[in-house]
Amino acid sequence: MFVVSLLASSLCLPSFADNMSKHKTAHTKSAMATKWPQICPVSGEQIASAKDAVGFSVYKGKTYYFCCSMCKPIFDKDPAKYAAAAAKHKYLAPM
Repeated sequence: MFVVSLLASSLCLPSFADNMSKHKTAHTKSAMATKWPQICPVSGEQIASAKDAVGFSVYKGKTYYFCCSMCKPIFDKDPAKYAAAAAKHKYLAPM
């Protein structure tokens, strides 16, 4: 009986791979709908396409793309600060 209930409960839970696949698909659709080029909110560097972006973060429903691996953690520490500056076309850590 225990084995049957364990098996039944495991079949109802989505796997980690399924969740990652759904997230990746949603992001890919979002990136395709995004107008390119984008500007890195930290450095102000231009990013030609989603393939060229090194990473991304979502803040208040908007996706921000990054030019290099150093910009994403900087943005993630204080996204409000960098999002506000980027909206004014002021970049706080120009490269």
